[in-house]
Amino acid sequence: MWYVALCVLALLAVAILLLAKRQQLSTLSTLQANKSVYESRLLELEEDRKQDLLTDKDLANAQRELKKAFVTDVHDPDEQVSMKPASISWVIAVVVISALGLYLWAGSWQQQRLADHALAQLEERSQRLLNDSSGQIEPEEMMLFALGLRQRLGEKPNASAWSLYGRIMLQLGQLDEGIEAFEQSQRLEPKNISNLMYYSQSLIMSGSDNDLARAAGFVRTILEEDRGNVDALALLGVIAYERGDYERAVQAWELTLQLLNDGDPRLLALEKSLADAKARADGSVLALTVNVNISEQLRNEIPFGATLFVFVRDPDGGRAPIAVVRQVVADFPVTVTLTDADALMTATGLSDASNWLVGARLTRSGTIEMEIGDMEARPVVVEAGPGLNVELRLTEMRQ
Repeated sequence: MWYVALCVLALLAVAILLLAKRQQLSTLSTLQANKSVYESRLLELEEDRKQDLLTDKDLANAQRELKKAFVTDVHDPDEQVSMKPASISWVIAVVVISALGLYLWAGSWQQQRLADHALAQLEERSQRLLNDSSGQIEPEEMMLFALGLRQRLGEKPNASAWSLYGRIMLQLGQLDEGIEAFEQSQRLEPKNISNLMYYSQSLIMSGSDNDLARAAGFVRTILEEDRGNVDALALLGVIAYERGDYERAVQAWELTLQLLNDGDPRLLALEKSLADAKARADGSVLALTVNVNISEQLRNEIPFGATLFVFVRDPDGGRAPIAVVRQVVADFPVTVTLTDADALMTATGLSDASNWLVGARLTRSGTIEMEIGDMEARPVVVEAGPGLNVELRLTEMRQ
C-alpha cells in the first residue's frame, strides 16, 4: 500500500508542477506580446515627432496616455521580461496534505497500533496457547500471536523463534512467509536439524525444481549428521517422487521402512506411497512427466499467487482435457506428473487416448480459462506410452 501511495503522490506533484509551468509560460507569452505592442507604439510616436507631425508637448501627452493604456498588463514598461522559477512551496503543501490523507485512509496507523498491541500481549498470549489442550486455536488468535512474535524478532532475532514463526505461517497458509522465516533461522543456525526439516518440507510444498533441489541439499545435510534419521529419509523419497525419479523414491522409502518399528503410525501411508512409486517405476501405472519452464522475457512477469495448469487432451477427441494437474507456483522450472488419477472424468483418462496433446497455462484467476496477462506454452503432441517426459516452455502472454 505504501508504494502505491508514493507513486500517486509523485504523479500528483509532477502534474501540479506541469500545470504551474504551463500557466507561467502563458503569462510570460502575454507579457511579451503586450510589451512588444507598447514598444512599437512608442517608436511610431517618436517617428511622428521627427516628421513634425507632433509637437514636444503632444509627444509627451501621447506617451503618457500610452503608458496609462498598458499599465494594467505592463506595470513597468522598462522591466526586462524574463522566465522565473515557479514557486513550489504550495506544491509541497498539497503533497504533504495528500500524504497525510492517504496515510489515514490506508489505516497504517491502525495497523501499527495493532502490531504494538500484539507485541505487548505476546507473553500472555504465548502462555495461553501453550496451555491450550483443546487443539482448536482460533486462526485470529494465532495470527495475533504471530504478529507479536514478528515484532519481537525485528528487535531480537532468534533462530528457534524464527523457526516457530515459520511453522505458524505454514499453519496459516502463508507459504512464502514460512519459507522466509525458516531461511532466517537457517542463517542463524545453519545445522539446526529441526529447522532444516521444516525448511525442506516448505520447499517441497513450493514445488519448483529449484526449491526441490534446495530441499534435497538440506536433507543431505541432515543425513550427514544423522544417517538413521527416518524423517529425512522419507523426505528424500518425497523429493525423488516429485522429480519423477521413482526408482530413487523406491530406494529411499524401502530403507525408511526398514528403520520403522512395527506399529509405527507412519507405516501404512509409507507402504502405499512405496507401492505407487514401484508401479510408476516399472510402467504398471501409465504416467506422463512434464517439465515446465518459462522464457526469460516472461520470468519477471510471473504474478504473485499464480496457478499453473498442466493438462492433456485427446487430439482426436474434443477440447475438454482428459487429465489436469493444478499447482500454485512462484518460480520455474516445475515438474509435474499426470496419471489416470488426474482424469477429470471417471469414464476416460490417459490410457484411453492413443495420442496426447500436452499443454500448460499460468493464470492469475486460478481457473484454466485464459484472461489478459495469463501465459501459456505451445502444446506438444506425443504418442501415448509409459515413462514419457515432455518439455514445455511458457512463451506467450494473452494481450
